[in-house]
Amino acid sequence: MKNTTRTAVVAALALASGLASPLRSAASPDILRGGGASSPQSSVAASSAQPSAVSDAARAEIRGRVVKVADGDTITILDAANVQHKIRFHGIDAPEKSQAFGQKSKQHLSSLVFGKDVCVKYKSRDKYGRILGTVHVDGKDVNLEMLRAGLAWHYKRYDSTPAYAAAELEARQNRRGLWADSNPTPPEDFRHGVKSAATSSPTAAQTAASSRVEYRAGNAMPVGSRTAAPVNDTWPDTGFWLSINSNKRHNRKCENYRKTRGYPCSKDEGTPCGKCGG
Repeated sequence: MKNTTRTAVVAALALASGLASPLRSAASPDILRGGGASSPQSSVAASSAQPSAVSDAARAEIRGRVVKVADGDTITILDAANVQHKIRFHGIDAPEKSQAFGQKSKQHLSSLVFGKDVCVKYKSRDKYGRILGTVHVDGKDVNLEMLRAGLAWHYKRYDSTPAYAAAELEARQNRRGLWADSNPTPPEDFRHGVKSAATSSPTAAQTAASSRVEYRAGNAMPVGSRTAAPVNDTWPDTGFWLSINSNKRHNRKCENYRKTRGYPCSKDEGTPCGKCGG
């Protein structure tokens, strides 16, 4: 009787062991992949650890409809997910709203983009958190269109796009938009309370000049650097050259033409050179 009982117990243990083995085998792949089956709580934690959206740096483009135009270089768009994005146009600087031509600049930009679907080619973000980019509608570069209309400056401090420089120059030469004014004040100077060079004292004029840039090997660089300044062959040949340090304008016959640190200019920029007459 005892032997029969012992045999039954051994058989029961063997059966229990055989049933447990498949369970351990089924669990083993999870263990190999990371230490056991995941609980609902761990699944939530893993999900929250992933980025909730594509980072700005990974976005080559942002698309949406323009729902607000703040001024001549700032808009707000609404994307397909009903998220608003504030866009600051890269490479241009429009007059402030309280500045001459500020309202005209805003109105013109509104006529180009308000209520329309646009594509923003993402560049970066500025210190205010706004997206910096070029805005395109119906295949047109709106940044460029604002320069062509003479309702924005080419922001040479931060951009060296040859097409933008050429568009501003062409608008200047034809006195289009804000260039109808004999000596318009750049928005950057207006924001800092610096008057245009023609009406300001020498100290203020020097301050205004110090905020400008020059082109060097195709790049816009702050004035004052001692780095050599080779001439960029892609610049338009306007027949006039502005030396930034002296704010003197040289004509094509001058020995300083395209030799000093500066950039191509119109016949109305700066002060005439004493040697060539500008």
